[in-house]
Parts: sequence; C-alpha cells; structure tokens
Amino acid sequence: MKARIVAPSSALGELKNLQAGLELLGSWGIQLELPQIANRRWGYLAGSDGQRLADFDATADLWACARGGWGAARLLELGWQPPEGLLLGFSDVTSLLWAHQASGRLGALHGPLVTTLAAEPTWSQERLRLLLQGAAVPPLLGRGWGGGKGEGPLLVANLTVAT
Repeated sequence: MKARIVAPSSALGELKNLQAGLELLGSWGIQLELPQIANRRWGYLAGSDGQRLADFDATADLWACARGGWGAARLLELGWQPPEGLLLGFSDVTSLLWAHQASGRLGALHGPLVTTLAAEPTWSQERLRLLLQGAAVPPLLGRGWGGGKGEGPLLVANLTVAT
C-alpha cells in the first residue's frame, strides 16, 4: 500500500509527532510519500490554498492527513475532487471526508491523523492497521447510552464543521 501524507489544514507544529506517526505507518509495511509539508506555513495554514490543493495531485492508495485544525474546507471552494483511494483524518478534515462520501466513493475514514496516530491506544492502532491491510476488523463491544435500535447511514464528523 502506498500512502501520501497530505496537510490540508493547519500548519504542523512540533515534528516529533509527525515522525512518530510516519514510523508507525512504515512499520506496517506502508510505503510513504511525503511532499514538502513539514515546514510549510501560510499564516496558520500548512501552505497556501493552492499548495495544499496541489498535495492531492498524485496517486495513492491512502491519503493520510497529517494534522487537522482549520482550513480543509477552503479546498472545496477551489474545486477539490476526492482522490481515488482511502482518505484518513478527523477534525476539520470532516469537510473533505463528507465530500469524499458524497461523491459516491468508498473509503472516507474518520480516524487518526498522522500526528496523533502514535499516541492512540494500542487497540485503536491495531484496528486501523487491520483495516488498512484488508483484514477483518473485530466489532467494537460496548453498551449504548440509550435503549432501542436505529438504522440508517452513519456519518461521523467534527460537529463544529458539520454545523
């Protein structure tokens, strides 16, 4: 699997969290492609809108967002098109995940950012690894807060972005 690390949102801060996430992904046998995002900054963003949009001008099996924050929705105004493959992230990346899902493509994954991946609990890392490797992922067990049953599409999101 080839993963391209993209930074559609806020600028990266300390790079040790990015490095830890990259090392973990690499240990899973994922081939990593990292455009020049580490020290790129345009105000509070990880580059100009054009630079951040251009990060998606490639091919990959997995598009792993380095960081959330703010700014991803601005790419939609520039005509961002959901890439082929899986798109992984959370926070303001919700806007891109929803656009990806609305396009009819499968693979919008509301999950860890590269900068948060190494700090995830082991069970969470393992579930992501299994998913990315195409293995069966055991169901989550637990008790709901309320009774009853529900049916329908599940849209996971950052509620600030969703409203």
